[in-house]
Amino acid sequence: MSEPWIAVLPFKGNGQSKTRLALPEAQQLAQQWLTQAVEQCLNAPSIAQTWVVSLGDQFQLPPSVKWMRQAGQGLNEGLREWHSLHRPARWVVILPDLPHVRFDDLEELLGACPAQGLALAPDRHRRGCNALAVQGCSPELVFGTDSFLRYQAQPFTQAVVERCGLANDVDTLDDWNCLACQHR
Repeated sequence: MSEPWIAVLPFKGNGQSKTRLALPEAQQLAQQWLTQAVEQCLNAPSIAQTWVVSLGDQFQLPPSVKWMRQAGQGLNEGLREWHSLHRPARWVVILPDLPHVRFDDLEELLGACPAQGLALAPDRHRRGCNALAVQGCSPELVFGTDSFLRYQAQPFTQAVVERCGLANDVDTLDDWNCLACQHR
C-alpha cells in the first residue's frame, strides 16, 4: 500500500491575506476561501491529513486539521519549514485562493502525479502554479511569479492538470471580476 497524501495549505493570516485584492472584504474572503479549500481536502478520499501553515495566529479549523505557525516570512519559506519537519513521501500544496476548488479537482491532481514526480495545476494564464502534488522527489519550492514555468523547468517527471476549480485563483481585482463572469 502506498503512503497517504498529506495536504498543506499556506495562509498568511493576521490581516495580511489578499492585500492586492483591494476590496474592503478581502480578509473575510481569504478566510472563506481557506475554509472552502480545507473542506475540499477533508472530502477528498486520497488525502489522509490536512495542514494549514500560517504567519498568523491559530484560528478556528475543523478538529482534524493540523496547524503550524511558520517562522519565515514567505509562502515558500513556510512550506520548506513544514516539509523539513514532516518529510512526507506524498504531499500536495493547495493555494487557498481558489473559491471554486472541489475535492474531485484534488483527486484528479493526485491521480495524475507520477511516481518520483510532480503534478502541476497552472493558473488560467498558465504562468502561476495554484497546486502542486509531489511524490517521491524534492522539488525546489518556487511559488510566486511565473511559478508554473519555474516548476516545469525542474528535472522531474511531470503531469499538468488543468481544471477550472484549480485554475481560477483570486489575487487581484481583475481576477475577482473574471471569476464573477465565469460563475454566473
